[in-house]
Amino acid sequence: MRLWLQALIICWRTLRGGTLPESSGILRPALVGILGALLLVSVLSSQDISVRALDFTLSLGLDWGYTELAIPPLGTIRAKTHQTPLKFSISLKDINLERLKNMIAQEPEGIYAELVASFRYQISLFLVRILIIALLGGLVSGYILFRRPKQALLAGLAGLVVFALLIGASILTYNEKAFREPEYKGIVEAAPWLLKVADDALVAVEKLDVKLKVIATNLMLMFESLSLVGAEEATYEGELKILHVSDIHNNPLGVSLASQMASAFKADIIIDTGDATDYGTPIEGELVRNISESKLPWIFVPGNHDSPAVVQELKELENVTVLEAGLVSFEQFDLTIAGIADPAAGDTDMRVPTREEYKDAAAQLQIIIAQSERKPSIVIAHHISIVEEFTHWPVTLLHGHSHRVNIRNLGQAVLIDAGTTGGAGIRGLITTEQIPYTMVLLHMKRHGEDWLATAADIITINQRNAGFILERKLLAQPMELQAEDLEESPGG
Repeated sequence: MRLWLQALIICWRTLRGGTLPESSGILRPALVGILGALLLVSVLSSQDISVRALDFTLSLGLDWGYTELAIPPLGTIRAKTHQTPLKFSISLKDINLERLKNMIAQEPEGIYAELVASFRYQISLFLVRILIIALLGGLVSGYILFRRPKQALLAGLAGLVVFALLIGASILTYNEKAFREPEYKGIVEAAPWLLKVADDALVAVEKLDVKLKVIATNLMLMFESLSLVGAEEATYEGELKILHVSDIHNNPLGVSLASQMASAFKADIIIDTGDATDYGTPIEGELVRNISESKLPWIFVPGNHDSPAVVQELKELENVTVLEAGLVSFEQFDLTIAGIADPAAGDTDMRVPTREEYKDAAAQLQIIIAQSERKPSIVIAHHISIVEEFTHWPVTLLHGHSHRVNIRNLGQAVLIDAGTTGGAGIRGLITTEQIPYTMVLLHMKRHGEDWLATAADIITINQRNAGFILERKLLAQPMELQAEDLEESPGG
């Protein structure tokens, strides 16, 4: 850019010095107008535009036939799209998250059509503005050099005509398909790989979504058949069913699967122990809004990958209750649940808090429970380091984070990790490692004023072949645990 600007200035000085023959009555004003137009366009061509949620800066320069898309700080993508010495530059300036949220709420087809129409309209205005600048550049340069209206007009028309011809030729020869073989510069050089990852993930989503609906129905039918095998098995069905899910990590299939399984197994409540997203951005919050499609109460406790923005998105959903630090009661079930957010959910750092921070969070929740009128039957948090501080009374403790299902007794409590209901998120769809979708269906029975978990059904669905495993685990009751403790004690 600097080189050709310097060349323009040299040409301008040459013309101003009168080195061209005076007999050239039209040529000299025309050349002055063209150079003046080029100079002014190079200085004033940049223009900011807004296309819905996206803010761009458009500019025009010299480079044979390229269109360049800049995505700071990732780099640039460019392709040889036309047959003129003009370069069209488009730089992504900003993404308005609030406008983007509203845009995503629309139908995808409508969004694309509106974006294309708006962008084409803004480009048209930009090109008209370039022609006006070219005309002014020619007029001003002609008047400065010749001080005569006629020569100034000739110079202005020359600048206008040249740019009109260049822009017209660019439009006529423009080939959008050239971006199928683009050139990359900067971090964005990884774009081809990223696009392939996205394509693979979307294909996997489409295929799995159909299979998962079938699996949910088949699992329910199979389990109903198994429950009729004997009366002993049936006693563990429980009076209350709770579906425990966790670590969905932006995977829309995880939310869909949880809703389908809850419906198929006639669950009463869904408890989600966090990490609904990967980076905690408001955009990701939009990906899990289909939680609202479930008609069941959805209790959510934030994990270390969530954030205040995501929490706020979920709070706006009618069927979702977010437990940041407190208790929630369901009068229809006479059930109380306590929970506290991960200490890292207060920001977007995506860090794993220290052991001390987890102990402080557990202590905070213990104070809240101590001040309540009734002890909860279930305590939930994202990390095991919080819930393992509540094993001194008969209670069901639910957590996530590890991405591995685990059910065990600890003290007088039952400790349950649902694994990852999102299969570790979108990344799990394209990884070579087999990461299954997992969740746990809890069967609860009344025990005095409390609810105790009597059985847990571990539901595991493989991504590769859409196969599934259903495993029932019978849970030791507090009386049994106390008896075991007495037997193991020195005086027993």
